[in-house]
Amino acid sequence: MTRSPGALNVVVAIWSLLNASIWISTPVSAQATAAPTRAVLDSSTHRERFVQANGARLELLEWGGKGPLMLFLPGFGNSAHIFDDLAPAFTDHFRAAGLTPRGFPPSSAPDAGYTIAQLTEDVRAVVDSLGARTVILVGHSISGAVITQFGVVHPSRLAAAIYLDASFDFGPDFHRSHRAGRPAPSDTTSAAYRAWETRYSDSLLSPSILNAVRTENTMWAIDSADAARRKRLVLPLADEVRSHEHAPWRVRAPLLAVCAVGSMDREFGWLTSDSARWEEARAFADQAIREKQEDCAQIAIRAPHARVVDLDSGHYVFMDARDATVRAMRSFLAELQ
Repeated sequence: MTRSPGALNVVVAIWSLLNASIWISTPVSAQATAAPTRAVLDSSTHRERFVQANGARLELLEWGGKGPLMLFLPGFGNSAHIFDDLAPAFTDHFRAAGLTPRGFPPSSAPDAGYTIAQLTEDVRAVVDSLGARTVILVGHSISGAVITQFGVVHPSRLAAAIYLDASFDFGPDFHRSHRAGRPAPSDTTSAAYRAWETRYSDSLLSPSILNAVRTENTMWAIDSADAARRKRLVLPLADEVRSHEHAPWRVRAPLLAVCAVGSMDREFGWLTSDSARWEEARAFADQAIREKQEDCAQIAIRAPHARVVDLDSGHYVFMDARDATVRAMRSFLAELQ
């Protein structure tokens, strides 16, 4: 499936990989790691400061720019630094900022408030602190639920909503990502596997960027007890979104849904057409792609005011298909002006 091993499970899997520490993007030169194809870890010029909101001390990144406020909201387990390579593309017409949610470093982790409703009010408080009446919210993954909640509770304050592979229904997606029968490579040293790995080296799930994330995470030097506490506090957020229908069509503001649909080659390009498992993999990929396309089509059907863009990408679409994502966002935003 496109989001292997699952949109929310990606972070859980990497959490285990990083010895149960919290996966975050951190300020270190990408050259100090395995040199991923696109440097995303604190690679842009910005101002960092902290905002007090509803009992939490929240990290706010400001990339600058003049115009309407555009606030970037990261997915589960990430900090606002995940947008370091995306947000600066919009400072020519917008004031770009990013918010790291409560519970995720370097924002604080108060004892309570780990609900979509509370994260939504944290966003409102930050928008207020920036002196903006309205805001364009850009969210990845679980932050799509925050955007939807904000649009429902504060409709007059949402100028536009941009979902970066964040408009899907989290519960069904979680179950699909656990579907049995996904073919796995038996030889990761083969020429075919290495060629596939090279083709998709910009994916956050590629070994080079995973290594970068691992290295950068270590440099945060988070105390293990603090990491365990943070994990315990934030995991209910994943449970909440999986147990409630996500209905972005309830948002009445202009809406863009960028959907990471994927392809056979992206998922199983390490196989060749003469491989014994080719047909099995083809059937698995076709079903996953069809289901994702149907999910995205529902947005367009139920929200005629929405624009839906399908991209051959992994879940981190704004990194994996960065240029196509920027084009889709710019085209959408141009219609608002």
